Amino acid sequence: MTSSAFRIAVVILLTLVLAASAEEPCRYLKSRSALAGYETGGPYKLEHFTLTTGRTDLRDFLWKHWHNHIKGVAEAKVGTVDAGTVTALYVIQPDARGVWGIDVELGRTVQSPPCSAFHADSLVRVAIRKPQEDYPSQTLGPYWPDRTVPKKARIQDEEVKGAKYFTVILMANERAIGDTI
Repeated sequence: MTSSAFRIAVVILLTLVLAASAEEPCRYLKSRSALAGYETGGPYKLEHFTLTTGRTDLRDFLWKHWHNHIKGVAEAKVGTVDAGTVTALYVIQPDARGVWGIDVELGRTVQSPPCSAFHADSLVRVAIRKPQEDYPSQTLGPYWPDRTVPKKARIQDEEVKGAKYFTVILMANERAIGDTI
C-alpha cells in the first residue's frame, strides 16, 4: 500500500470512528423523552429589535435553574434578520462529572446547517446600562473582542436583580459564546 493510500485509509477510519462515537446532534429538538422530570419553560418569543416578556422570562429561567442547580429545559422562538425564526432549546443539567452547564440546540428552517449544538459550562449576568431602552440595550450585549467578560462587568451571583436589568451570557472556558440573551 502506498503512503498516500495508507493516509487516506487512516483518515476514513478516523472519520468513521468519530462519527460513530459522537452523540446525535440536536437530539433534544427531535425528542424530549429523555428530559422527563425536568422543569420546562417557554416557548419564549424573542425579537431582534424589541424587548419581549419572553426575553426577560428566558433570562430569569436560565439564571435561576443554572444558579440553583435545577434541571430544566427552555424553548425560545428567536426572530432573526436573516435566518427566519430559529428554535433555541436550552437544557440545564449536570454533565457526567456532576458539573452544571447548559446544552444549547439551534434549529433553523431557512439556513444551513439545519441544526447545531454547543455546550456552555457556565453563564454570567451583565448589567444593562439603559434598562428602559429596547434597542440596543435590551437586545444587543456589550462586545469584548477577545470574548472575555471582565469580572467588573459581571453581576455577583448572590446579587438579586430583575431580568430587565441584566443580560445573560453563556460561557465556555471563561469566554463568551453565542449571543447575549
